Amino acid sequence: MKDDTGKKIIITGASLLAGFAMKQFATKNWEKIFGEEPPSTNPSKEIDWKKVLLWTVITGTAVSSSKLAAKRYLTLKLEEKE
Repeated sequence: MKDDTGKKIIITGASLLAGFAMKQFATKNWEKIFGEEPPSTNPSKEIDWKKVLLWTVITGTAVSSSKLAAKRYLTLKLEEKE
């Protein structure tokens, strides 16, 4: 592909898909480990801040890493085909 716009669309779409898939993966594993849904944005007086912070770190790291990996991989693969 010589069109940069097409490349950017493909790479962005793939990175969003990778991020979504990783969040779903993290959610399912959280439910297996803790036996409950991950913390949500609904305010509650009975919030377990340790779990909120843990969920934030896990999802932030996992989603960002998967998006970065997808972007880098596809950028290299699309450049090879030119």
